[in-house]
Amino acid sequence: MSASDGAGRADRVAITLSALCLVHCLVIPVALLAAPAVGVAVLGTETAVHWLLLGVAVPVSVYALWHGYRQHRQSLCVVLGAVGLCLMFVAVSHVAGASREVPLTLAGVVVLLVAHAYNLRSSLNGGPPGSLNGGPAGARRCAHGD
Repeated sequence: MSASDGAGRADRVAITLSALCLVHCLVIPVALLAAPAVGVAVLGTETAVHWLLLGVAVPVSVYALWHGYRQHRQSLCVVLGAVGLCLMFVAVSHVAGASREVPLTLAGVVVLLVAHAYNLRSSLNGGPPGSLNGGPAGARRCAHGD
């Protein structure tokens, strides 16, 4: 897989979005404490924003993880991605309660971020991270000859 491959780009976009989501989830509570007047305005829009972000995360993640899986056959990437997206859905839908939204979202985002990092690395190596053979013939190998 080349660095310009669509699935690789999608993984990188998903990793960036996951990192931004983490920052968002961690900064908003601090901002709400620091600026109570702004907090009331922000609280009314948070659920809509979270649904919108989930609506972006799902297609980007499905595209990147599926295309990566088709190349490297590492089902762990898809499983981790599904778990992360499910946690994020449970969080934003408040199925487990509104008070658990932030912790569930953070957990889901971290799991999804790990899934995309593993997927990207597996795709670039042509096999699972740490594999000695580097995957199929012609795949990139370690510089020291392993």
